[in-house]
Amino acid sequence: MRDDAEVQAFVDGAETYSPDEPQSDTQSALRSIDLPWWQGRPVPERRWMVRDWMPWGYVTALYGDGGTGKSLLAQQLMTACVIEKNWLGLETTPCPAIGLFCEDDQDELLRRQHCINRALGVDFGDLGHLHIIPRVGDDNVLMTFNRNGKGELTPLWQVLVTEAKRPGARLAVIDTAADTFGGDELRRAEVRQFIASCLGRLAREIDGAVLLLAHPSLSGLKSGEGTGASTAWSNTVRSRLYLSRPEAEEGAQIDEDLRILTRKKANYAAIGDEIRLRWQNGVFVIEGAPSGNFVEAIDRRNHHQEAEEAFLSCLGAVIETGRYASATPNSTCYAPKIFLKLDARRGFNKQQLERAMESLFAAGRIRVGPLKTGHRNIVQAIVKVVG
Repeated sequence: MRDDAEVQAFVDGAETYSPDEPQSDTQSALRSIDLPWWQGRPVPERRWMVRDWMPWGYVTALYGDGGTGKSLLAQQLMTACVIEKNWLGLETTPCPAIGLFCEDDQDELLRRQHCINRALGVDFGDLGHLHIIPRVGDDNVLMTFNRNGKGELTPLWQVLVTEAKRPGARLAVIDTAADTFGGDELRRAEVRQFIASCLGRLAREIDGAVLLLAHPSLSGLKSGEGTGASTAWSNTVRSRLYLSRPEAEEGAQIDEDLRILTRKKANYAAIGDEIRLRWQNGVFVIEGAPSGNFVEAIDRRNHHQEAEEAFLSCLGAVIETGRYASATPNSTCYAPKIFLKLDARRGFNKQQLERAMESLFAAGRIRVGPLKTGHRNIVQAIVKVVG
């Protein structure tokens, strides 16, 4: 990787390039598909950087409010592609990767990469094809616009293309839209030029895919859709992902480490798919998925046992006050729901208490049986198995 001074010198010496520069008659001619030529020939298969989530040759947008972990998630994707592993359980295309990070300095990016390396079992020496460029505090605009709204690619865009092609990078991460877009985010024409003629062209130049990180608008946050200020942002990209924090369940505290990655838009796949993630030891992991680490496996088992004990404590507390807990989900006395209001739950959420209840039933430690309530009524409720 070049040092900052060398890259800046390259930027200063480059000329501004317009995506609409005059082309030869041959280049600008409209060419239709020769459909008869394709008779009997195989149709090209769709290529993916991340199957069903990030198409090849196009721009994918990853939206998320500040502090949700977009940059970390993108850096994990870059690493997964470089070391030929899945990303969040999803199939990736092995390739070199480059990232323009405008919000984090070198030290922060190194700390983050250290956590990723530890989680994936690799060393810095294994990452020769991972090119991370810290640009915090620099001018990172990739396209500007004149009075007529015509976009012009900046010298930095040219440098980025050159630096990406040098190692053969097929994945380019741009963090963020706010730092690299030099136009008015409410002007649809300018937004479309930036996505199509700047970042889309970058994807074509490297014969790969571009992941653009962006912040949702206030209305996008309120609606839960995670959209930008103009509909052109969502309409122009081929895939749009949204990283969000789930809302707390009734009576429960917010789980600060939990995230949901949702496929909000997909031109070539179904929309609405979600992946529940948990921030753990500096990286995102799939919620509830085994890591393969023996020590962590023991921790998870102990954590589950603690959830079972918390469930039993809550059950005892409810029965002692003359109430009862039901195993029926639509009951107003559904155990995992009413336990959320008790200190005895020890911070476990509804889902964790449900899993604890299921395992306690399976182990024969609780059952559904007759129970006399404080009103001397006999109800079918959850009771502890004695002996």
